[in-house]
Order: sequence, then C-alpha cells, then structure tokens
Amino acid sequence: MLSIVVDADAAPLALSATLSPLVRGVVEGLVGSATLIARADHEDVSAIADGSGCRLLISPSFAEGFARAMTYTSGSGVLVLDAGVQVGPDFWPVLADILPVLGQNPAVTQFQGGLLARLRLLGGRVSRDQALLLPWALAREIGLDKSDPFTRAYGKKLVTLRAEARRVQVG
Repeated sequence: MLSIVVDADAAPLALSATLSPLVRGVVEGLVGSATLIARADHEDVSAIADGSGCRLLISPSFAEGFARAMTYTSGSGVLVLDAGVQVGPDFWPVLADILPVLGQNPAVTQFQGGLLARLRLLGGRVSRDQALLLPWALAREIGLDKSDPFTRAYGKKLVTLRAEARRVQVG
C-alpha cells in the first residue's frame, strides 16, 4: 500500500481539492495512510486532517516534515503531492497497472508545461505541479537526507506515468 505525503502549506480549499480524488485510491486498496505537512498549525488544516483521517505534522520546512513523515511511513511507495495539485481520474488505473513493474524507479505524472518545464523533466527534475511516486527505499533515503523530494534530480530512472495531474485554481 502507498503512503501519501502532502505539502499542506496552501489555502484550505486547495488542500481539500488535492485530497478528494485520493479517496478512490483508498477504496481501491492502493492507499494505506496520508500525512499532511504544514508550516504552522492552522485551524482549517487541522480540521481537514481530522475529517480525512490524515496525520498532521507541523514543521518549519517541507524537507524537515518529509523527513519526520518517513519515520512513520512504511509500504510499497510514497506518493508526494503539493496542496492544490489534483490527480486525474485516469491516475489510479494507470498506477495499479504500472506498480508491479515499476520496481525501484521513481515516477511522475505527465506535465503540461512550457519548454523550460519539459527540459527540467528530461533532466530528471520534477515540478510541484506533478504527482511524484517514490519507491519506499528512495523516499526513506530522501527523508534521511532531510531533502525536499521535489528538488532532487532523479535522472534517467524517472518514469513518466500516462496519467495527468493538474494544479487547481481556487478562490
């Protein structure tokens, strides 16, 4: 089962938009737990965490929060999202098909961006506008380094999933 880690440092509506399509992953048996990482304790974020059954970690940076989240995390992989990014309806079927053959490779959703963004992806870099799937061992390594998984270069091992994620506009 996957663990989900969300950078929850955004508007509550953006966070809710990110979490809502993840319910399908729970129903399909692909998601086991979710952790929200926020920079400060906001009443709205706490309420969303409580209502959705997510663990809430307060940390001065996403990298430090991710490191703490990895101490609580186990499973076959870690799905990392930025609040406001929503996986599309095709995400879970694509993920279910590719998980058995992905091995220890990280994966990201397709990205609809400009030339600069596409060049970053060719270099194995990921945008915060994508969903990032990390094998558990790599996620743990990134956590031990206290790194932000979105700033790491994954090189040629990075697999692009035939599924989309998009940043939703709220408010």
